[in-house]
Amino acid sequence: MEAAMPTWVDWVPWVPNLATTFTSLHVAPTSGLRISNLDWIDDIAQFARSGRVQAAVIATVLLWSARDALVGRRASATHQPKAPKIRLPYEICAQLSRAAALTILVAAAHRAPDRWVDVPPLALAFILGLSRLAGHARWRRLALHKVNFLLSSSLITLMAANILPLLKLDRDEELDTAESAAVGAVAASVLVALVTPRSWVPPDIPKMEGYEPLEPTPSPEETCSWFVRFLSYEFLTPMLRIGWRRPVEMQDLPPLPWYDDPVVLLGQVLRARKRYKTTFWTVVGFQSHQITKMLFWITLSFSVELVAPYALYQLLQYISNPEEAALRPGLWIFLLFAGPMGRSVSFQQYIFYSTRLLVRGRSGLTQELYHRAMVSMELEGDVINAIATRGQKQEQDTTTTSAGRLANLMANDIDTVLKLRDALIPGVGVPVGILLTTIGLYRMTGWPGIVGIVFLLSAAPIPAYLGKLMTVAQRKVKLAQDSRISLITEYLGSIKAIKYFAWEDSIIETIQRSRAKEQAQLWYLSVVSTVISTASGVIPLGTLLLIYGLYTGVLGQPLTASVAFTTLSLISTVRRNLHMLNWLIRMCVNAAVSLDRLDRFFASTEPLIRFPEGPLRLQNATFRRSKSAAFRLKDISVDFVEGGLNVLVGQSGSGKTSLLLGILGELVLEDGLVTSPGDLAFASQTPWLQNETIRENILFHAPLEQARYDRVIEGCCFAQDLDELQRGDQTEIGENGTILSGGQKSRVALARALYSKSPVLLLDDIFSALDAKTAAAVWEFCFCSDMLKGRTIILVTQVPWMASQADLVVTMEEGSVQSVERNLGVVRKPVTTAPAQSQTDTNGGNTDQPVDNKLPSPKSKLDDISDEMEGTARGGRLTVLRYMRYFGGAPFRVFILVWTFFENSLGIALSFWLTIWVGAYEKPGPVSLLYFAGGYAVIMVTDSLVGAVQYLAFSRGAWLAAQKLHKDLLRGVLYAPLPWWKNIPVGRVVNRFSRDISSLDSLTGELAYLVVDGIVRILFRVGAISSILPIFMLPILLSIAVGILCGEMYTRTAVVLKRLSSSSHSPVFSQFGDTMSGLTVIRARGDMPKIFCNHLAKRFRPLSRTQEATFNLNRWVSVRIDFITAMVSVCAGIIAVTRAKVLGAGLVGFSLTNVAGLSSAILMLVRYLNDLEIEFQGFLRVEEYMTIEPEEKPSEVPGAFSDHNGLPEVDHLPVGWPRTGAVEFRNVTVRYDVDGQDILKDISLTFEAGERVAVIGRTGSGKSTLVLSLLRFTEIVSGQIFYDGVDITTIPRHKLRQALTIIPQEAVLFNGTLQSNLDPTDTVPTAILERALESCHGIASFHYRNDSAEITPAATPEEETVAAPTERTPLLAAQPQPASSGTGTATPVAVPDTSSALSLSTPVKAKGENFSHGQRQVLSLCRALIRRSKLMLLDEATASMDYETDRGVQAVLRHQLTNQEQEEEGGRVLLTIAHRLRTIVDYDKVVVMGGGRVVEVGAPGELYAQGGQFYEMVRHSGEGGELAALLGGQGSGTSTEVGSE
Repeated sequence: MEAAMPTWVDWVPWVPNLATTFTSLHVAPTSGLRISNLDWIDDIAQFARSGRVQAAVIATVLLWSARDALVGRRASATHQPKAPKIRLPYEICAQLSRAAALTILVAAAHRAPDRWVDVPPLALAFILGLSRLAGHARWRRLALHKVNFLLSSSLITLMAANILPLLKLDRDEELDTAESAAVGAVAASVLVALVTPRSWVPPDIPKMEGYEPLEPTPSPEETCSWFVRFLSYEFLTPMLRIGWRRPVEMQDLPPLPWYDDPVVLLGQVLRARKRYKTTFWTVVGFQSHQITKMLFWITLSFSVELVAPYALYQLLQYISNPEEAALRPGLWIFLLFAGPMGRSVSFQQYIFYSTRLLVRGRSGLTQELYHRAMVSMELEGDVINAIATRGQKQEQDTTTTSAGRLANLMANDIDTVLKLRDALIPGVGVPVGILLTTIGLYRMTGWPGIVGIVFLLSAAPIPAYLGKLMTVAQRKVKLAQDSRISLITEYLGSIKAIKYFAWEDSIIETIQRSRAKEQAQLWYLSVVSTVISTASGVIPLGTLLLIYGLYTGVLGQPLTASVAFTTLSLISTVRRNLHMLNWLIRMCVNAAVSLDRLDRFFASTEPLIRFPEGPLRLQNATFRRSKSAAFRLKDISVDFVEGGLNVLVGQSGSGKTSLLLGILGELVLEDGLVTSPGDLAFASQTPWLQNETIRENILFHAPLEQARYDRVIEGCCFAQDLDELQRGDQTEIGENGTILSGGQKSRVALARALYSKSPVLLLDDIFSALDAKTAAAVWEFCFCSDMLKGRTIILVTQVPWMASQADLVVTMEEGSVQSVERNLGVVRKPVTTAPAQSQTDTNGGNTDQPVDNKLPSPKSKLDDISDEMEGTARGGRLTVLRYMRYFGGAPFRVFILVWTFFENSLGIALSFWLTIWVGAYEKPGPVSLLYFAGGYAVIMVTDSLVGAVQYLAFSRGAWLAAQKLHKDLLRGVLYAPLPWWKNIPVGRVVNRFSRDISSLDSLTGELAYLVVDGIVRILFRVGAISSILPIFMLPILLSIAVGILCGEMYTRTAVVLKRLSSSSHSPVFSQFGDTMSGLTVIRARGDMPKIFCNHLAKRFRPLSRTQEATFNLNRWVSVRIDFITAMVSVCAGIIAVTRAKVLGAGLVGFSLTNVAGLSSAILMLVRYLNDLEIEFQGFLRVEEYMTIEPEEKPSEVPGAFSDHNGLPEVDHLPVGWPRTGAVEFRNVTVRYDVDGQDILKDISLTFEAGERVAVIGRTGSGKSTLVLSLLRFTEIVSGQIFYDGVDITTIPRHKLRQALTIIPQEAVLFNGTLQSNLDPTDTVPTAILERALESCHGIASFHYRNDSAEITPAATPEEETVAAPTERTPLLAAQPQPASSGTGTATPVAVPDTSSALSLSTPVKAKGENFSHGQRQVLSLCRALIRRSKLMLLDEATASMDYETDRGVQAVLRHQLTNQEQEEEGGRVLLTIAHRLRTIVDYDKVVVMGGGRVVEVGAPGELYAQGGQFYEMVRHSGEGGELAALLGGQGSGTSTEVGSE
């Protein structure tokens, strides 16, 4: 006889005193797992009555109380919180229930003296409960914990002594009334304790320096009862009720607990980082308590999940042979409920803490990244590239800026690292589950079970190896996604330039090429994933076949239902666990890459340089952008005049802006000494503004001082601008000042600097975007008054007369100070004695983009979150059908559905074949192992292959859908009209291309597959079960109904929460991106970084709030559906027991297995349906932007038809149009919106072919509107505009824009090469490109090198020791070259073949960051020359250039116009908007605009002689004497401007 062997009870290590009971469970391969001795039940009952447990409980409570008393004395000295208010109804119920339980127990003890041992714990609980009423806050909380511990212990001992013995079938006696009453009373007390809300004590929160103090309030999560907190999550039900009636809003969500506040988390992360250094240990350190709880709950979850298979085994044993049963079947039915519910509760608690770690980690680490970026210098380029390409080839099609890399670390790498939190599931829970499963299989089948597990584990590396391939593919997908998103972000950020040049089709083609590479990797990923899934499915099924074969063929044991179906359940568990291990491997690899990227970022950043405080002075200072940068400022020594005006002058690229950055500490100080005040105000050359109101931008988080504010508004000439804006200074200006003109943006940036109380103001070329009159007015009100008294001003300017009035003039050349000139005793005077502002002119308009200040400003948004949510509506469950329309043709969709039915029928057939195999042993005669095992193998392999084809078909459909949706989305946004972009932040659009498209690439298609497959699976399982147990349809239908109700309640709220969460991301991402763009402005101001960090924390609060509500809502629906499915299992068990004599054990096992599968399928289908509807928000958001009204439809153009892209096309234009650049305006009136006000009024102008025409006037006079009307960015409400004799309203917009060229004020360059920037369409011959570059040679340190010449490869920055690069331009030589001949025409000069000269292959960084501002403009000029358009428009293109560079540009334009007129029939027209009058004094015609009308037209000399508006503008220009001489000398003697003195 075999020795007795321990089984399931052995797995409970907390019962060491019951070693004698192990002999009660006997296992042998011939008998299976069988209970043979129940003496252990009596032993437990006797032990519970002995009094030792009660004594131990009382001793524990007393020791616990003593410890709390000692700790309480120390705690009371530091923090004594206010006592919480007692909830009277609950307290009365609790006191009464404890009193009743004690009374009943005492009464029972009088009848049975052995019951007195149960009285002391309850008496102590009653006394402690009363003592709570008189204690302080801390004692109330601690006493309640002790009371609950005593009540729970008493209930357990009473049930062990009185209920446990009743489980034995051979026990006839019943529980007497007193015992029943005692157990019931104590259970009632425990129940009251479970449902009583917890008291909340205000915490002592450490304060963070620079952050607003936190005022915590209790959240429902902190005050709900233990039952609600761990079992029901009922604190979310009020929100669900609201969501059932209407969409929930932010105020309907539960408040954020104080311990999850972003400021609290940031403090914890910073302390952990200081201690642990690396990111991994930082996360572990600051969330150690959370991880410990996760560890406990996941271990418990994997331990109790085997309760249900064990109960199933015992129930089948009872049905097979009820006469030999020792315990009542009700126990196994109860365990069929308790096992799944125990696992559900423990697993949901694990998920609760896991998702909470995700929210906290994302909040803490993102803020830490933001905080570090705020106080650290910019990373070196090589370090960034090393982080981005680690483990990959260094060659990349695109590169991004450091700001983009930081955003990538925040958006992707932090999430990847935090995904590692779930490593506890496969890392801890899986080994526990596999160990217990192996023991169970061994106890049930003997050594074949061990062989099967060994085979399963040995085959596990196969999916693991395939997982490595998947990891490599995933990396390639990420790189491809980075490339695509970088392109999209860059192009959408320059949408105006794309529309100016009609590049939409070329940009779409470029992005689609990148998308094709990404989708190729995604398809490869789907194929590898299919192979892994198939292998992961076949290996466990093969293991089952091996175990069954060895058990029946070698051991000769019959395959009973209990063995077959329990083994099936256990192997399925192991299969899932091994799948988790493979997932862990892939997750760890990805997380390791992200951890390394984050660690290298934190290790590579250096604190921002803080110079010693003192007067602004530089002594022998040498600066460099980074340690490897080629350009540097050399040996700078300047003692700036304190309290005076200091002016920096020099050619473009000489180092003026770099010197300002060096003063700000943004450059590396290699040598020398710098002293500076701690607080500086910086106005950059390209204004940086926040997406807030005008007032908020000017105040810049400072308190409002009305008098000071009004003075600044007046000084910046902004009063009239505000009057013409409907909401005045409360107008939302959009992303980076979208609705403002270039001049307005510059003046807002200047006003921000002026309003600050910084002692030093650094102003980088603030006058370049202002017209002459506005510049003169600003000069008078700000620089010639006492507004700047006592403040040191460092002004970069190209205006000569301003330098003549400065206290100190520093001339820069090639990174060095060429000269320092002091003007002792200088007195700044206004430019002219005439009034600075004309009463007939309007103020406010624009110099580089359309704006209608008379129109209503964009509506004031309640907040960014609600504004974004307004656009997308709920799609409904049937959205899946709309989504699947993108899968391809109808035959393909039918094939998918038919194949899904086929695959699920094979799954049922596999389980039913096992039932037939089991039933064969119940019949007389031998059983053919080959027949049954072979049939099982055939069905198994067929099922796996069909499943693989099914998954691949769905993946292909989702792949096609994502392809089409991405293309249509791209077309939708690129062809959207410009006014649409005014109210839509670029970050919001990029979010569609990143998060939403990523969802369509992966999760949406996967969920659609799971939903369709789940519906078909439920249909097959219901059919299989109802054919054997028709009565079971009742609980199934009931469970489905309840599940649908819970799911509907959940979905109505979850969908809105998903939208809230997605919308809450945008403000965080927007602030991160905006801040990175304006870091120099922010960091210049003393404590401003802390203010911005505090502002980010405020934006994180709603994000964390929505995320926690979303995650908790998943717990709410999960526990309810788990409860429903557990009840279904109970009903199935009851039905099976009652029908045991009618059905065989095999059919019962088949039914119970399918019941468990059906319960799981219902649960998962409800979850997948809800998750799919939530994910479909991304699909709907994409569709929303796909259907944007395009800028122009074919029906809107007379005689137009649609081309292959759906764009309007015409065939009525003359052949060779346009032949000349002649333009005519006939009584034209223009608006920006059809319903808006007139901007241009009754304009009649004619520009003859070959003319150079200048349009001048005050800011807001209508100059840019005139030019933009030629591009049809406005609405022509009356009159006509003719271009080469053709009415432009009859020409499709894209064709019109292709036929002319504009050079905007702000040059736009894209990541790539010079060739890709000059010709994004890739249609211009190389010779033309080279000729254009040669034409611009010598302008702004611009030197061209022909690629065809044999030269050495470009040297690295470290090797560039010969050439002297210019500011921010390591690729450009700064060797002086003759720029023009005696006639003023640019003359190409041969350049030596040096590594620093330009060629078509010269790389261009994002936004042209490796070129100076002037050099970017020269490249923009080259781009215009290449297009060879008959009509060329210049919109303040040279405003920020020095005079010498401006002269070179104009010379090139004259030369090119003259040459082309000689080469071709007809002539070009050059139309220039200019503030700088020197630029246009030699033009053929000048148009003076004012108030949207033409004030004067004529030759410059004629207009000057007339003494009208043009004459006044010359007088206000500051260089009237020189201009008068150029114009013929008329009136020069009357000029009183300072510049001519």
